[in-house]
Amino acid sequence: MKKLLLLAPLALAACNSGSKVEATNASVEEVANQVAASGAAPQLSPGRWEGSATILSMEIPGMPPEAAAQMKSAMGTATPFASCLTPEQAKKPAADFFAGGAQKDCTYEKFTMADGKLDAKMQCKSSGMTIDMTMDGKFASDNFQLAMTSKSAGIPGQPASAHTMNMKMEARRTGECNGTESKAPTPPGKAS
Repeated sequence: MKKLLLLAPLALAACNSGSKVEATNASVEEVANQVAASGAAPQLSPGRWEGSATILSMEIPGMPPEAAAQMKSAMGTATPFASCLTPEQAKKPAADFFAGGAQKDCTYEKFTMADGKLDAKMQCKSSGMTIDMTMDGKFASDNFQLAMTSKSAGIPGQPASAHTMNMKMEARRTGECNGTESKAPTPPGKAS
């Protein structure tokens, strides 16, 4: 789940109305380069961004009943986050958002971005596990909505490592940064 949350800003960085970017079986770096070369880098508004991530459903085979009950009680509850997007980051978001270790072992099976919409399918490898993700979203300079699905068969012999998760993220620019946000535009679960 943490990897999925770390990838959300990447999707935000990839959308802008105007240019179109399409890629198949491409690395995160290749997609970032296409976005930069196309001039499709987003024109995000700098400032404070507030939003929430909500897990809509999650299935983990082999999870102990107590943990499953606790997980179900948390579903549908929005986890809020706040980030500060600096003017410098807003000018070159593709470089800032696409960088980082979270995406090193990921490949886009497909990536389409056009007219403020994103449709992507990605596969990541992490700790001996393969995770398949889909992202579908709408973006503007001051807001975004993103639906994500993450699926993994898990690690052989560790049934509780398998999962299927559906979540949504929404965020909007709410004004100027005030120093209480994360230092970079990061979703919940990442230290500020």
